[in-house]
Amino acid sequence: MKKSVCAVCGGNLRAKKVSIDRMVEGRLYLFENTPVQVCDQCGETWIPGRANDKMEKAIKGKIKPRRKISVPVY
Repeated sequence: MKKSVCAVCGGNLRAKKVSIDRMVEGRLYLFENTPVQVCDQCGETWIPGRANDKMEKAIKGKIKPRRKISVPVY
């Protein structure tokens, strides 16, 4: 298997699952357990196309959320 290399610093990328939040038109979306690649050296996070496509579909309302939460705003 070919090792993935960070385009920013040349470090090694490792597969992880993380939570990603996105603010779109004043609405906050939280994506849990999202598969990403994170650079060991600089910490840059890369979201694979498939995961990004799924997030876009969710934002457009094509995927129903598993749950909704209330978030305080200050």
